[in-house]
Amino acid sequence: MAKWFIVSCFLLCAISYSSYYLFTSNSWIKTVKTHTYKRFYELIRENAKSKLDKLQEEAILAGKPFIPPFVNFDREYAIAPKYNLSICRIKKSMSTLMSGVACVLYDTGKFMRNNRSILEVWSQRFCADKNEYRRLSEVKWRMGDAHHTYTKIAVIRDPIARFISFFSNKCIFEAQKYPDRKQCYNCQGNVTCYLEKQYMRFVQHSNNTFSKLRPSYEDKHAAPLSWNCEFHKHLNEYKIVKLVVDPKNRKSGMDNLMSVLKESHVPNATLEYIEKSALEGDTGHATYDSDAHDVVQRQIKSDPKIREWLRRIYYLDFVIFGFDMSPIDS
Repeated sequence: MAKWFIVSCFLLCAISYSSYYLFTSNSWIKTVKTHTYKRFYELIRENAKSKLDKLQEEAILAGKPFIPPFVNFDREYAIAPKYNLSICRIKKSMSTLMSGVACVLYDTGKFMRNNRSILEVWSQRFCADKNEYRRLSEVKWRMGDAHHTYTKIAVIRDPIARFISFFSNKCIFEAQKYPDRKQCYNCQGNVTCYLEKQYMRFVQHSNNTFSKLRPSYEDKHAAPLSWNCEFHKHLNEYKIVKLVVDPKNRKSGMDNLMSVLKESHVPNATLEYIEKSALEGDTGHATYDSDAHDVVQRQIKSDPKIREWLRRIYYLDFVIFGFDMSPIDS
């Protein structure tokens, strides 16, 4: 009896010690946390997908299906390894400015010595092909030891403001300047004509059966926000910054961007230079104060058919990124 009592005590001590080690081991706790956080984000994605699927089902029943979200369509990254930063550039979402920001962070001294501007023309950008990549897998490789911890930034803007900027610049200004290109599907500035054709192209791009359809110049500039930046897999990893193009309303968005850059230990002098340049200047193709911009904006406000097409294409962007829906709901 005494022998079994001693064996039992020994086993009890061994179990107690093992349990104590497991629950106090940093590696064990880290593993539990990792799985907990992973499941947490999986639940968020599942709930979001369920909500988006329900909205799409309702739209289909009404005979007005939305363009599906999260198609892996367009990707452009500019990086600043010194600060462990990667900036995803979304066309017509201040991509020229963000290209300049990434460039000055990539090599500040060289950028300043050459008297360059963060607002310079896209075709003449200082860092062309120097810090630019097409896939996050390439960015991860370039980040080296920081590939697990680098910060991903994406700058976005209101979908309707983005569309107005796109249409004014590409379908009016450029279409008139280069008539032989028959830009914007030769709709000659007709918003409804363009949206009807663009909607059908996006339907084809979102359908695997038509995956061989070659993306057009217009497709890439007008694609839903969620079709960019490999958001279909990595949305929860991004720090999303909402910016407004009009300098009078740009300050709050720039404050958010400055906060993100400050967290990455960008020096105050560089932050001040970026903010001052962004608030006081414009890119060469800014349209917010043009007559064409005002004309397109008035058409959207007055024509319910135009708003319906915009709703079908961009409604889920409003939901995913939390923009005010009143411009397309009214």
